[in-house]
Amino acid sequence: MAVKSNDGKKRKDNKKDKGGGAKRGIMITLKIFLALLLFLVLATAAINLYVVLKGKRGIRTVEEWKQELTGDPMKDPECILVLGCSYYPGGMPSPMLKERLDRTAELYRISPRKIIVSGDHTPEEYYNEVKAMKEYLVAQGIPSEEIYMDHHGYSTYESMYRACYVFGIRRITVVTQTYHLFRAVCLGMSFGIETTGVAAETEEYSGSAGRETREIVARNKDFLFMLFKPKPGEYSDDKVSLEESGDLTDEGF
Repeated sequence: MAVKSNDGKKRKDNKKDKGGGAKRGIMITLKIFLALLLFLVLATAAINLYVVLKGKRGIRTVEEWKQELTGDPMKDPECILVLGCSYYPGGMPSPMLKERLDRTAELYRISPRKIIVSGDHTPEEYYNEVKAMKEYLVAQGIPSEEIYMDHHGYSTYESMYRACYVFGIRRITVVTQTYHLFRAVCLGMSFGIETTGVAAETEEYSGSAGRETREIVARNKDFLFMLFKPKPGEYSDDKVSLEESGDLTDEGF
């Protein structure tokens, strides 16, 4: 009868130990990966919920906004900030932008106050959201000198940052669609601005599911910005006073 040597048995045991160790290592790595993934998902969901709930506190209907006005310039919003988005060649606002501008004009007619149009102005690409926005509002009968152009509102964070540090605003009403308004209002509050928001929407937009997904990512990004307050790349120490004519901002600053 053949007898296995001790050396052969040891070699087999060593192979088993190495194989089992490799499997254990893979399982540990997988568990760590899944734990990190779960943490990331939960953190993303928690931040998103925080931004939505905090922003929601400042959102008003048109009627609620009207009823909260006191007539006291030291208590009421100093201005209406309308956030930009795309427009068509020739200056016609896209449906989303048109609704924001129409809502802004509606609020202005209820209680005239300064308006800041904030958006993307990229001269080398001949793209100028704020010019299209101001021209549309002027066509609605709003005096040109009442409308101030923020040419460097390339993101919601930059628009709110500049409202605080360039325009020196302490009380503001923001106009955009609801999905976007939660983040905008929350950002305004993070800068110590008394921020209210009035939604601008009357229709469903194509790609809304994808837009909401992107907004969740944007809320998490801006949450970090709220914590660290980075200075935008286009920021300068220039200041704009709402006591002067808005036409002074037409050419940029």
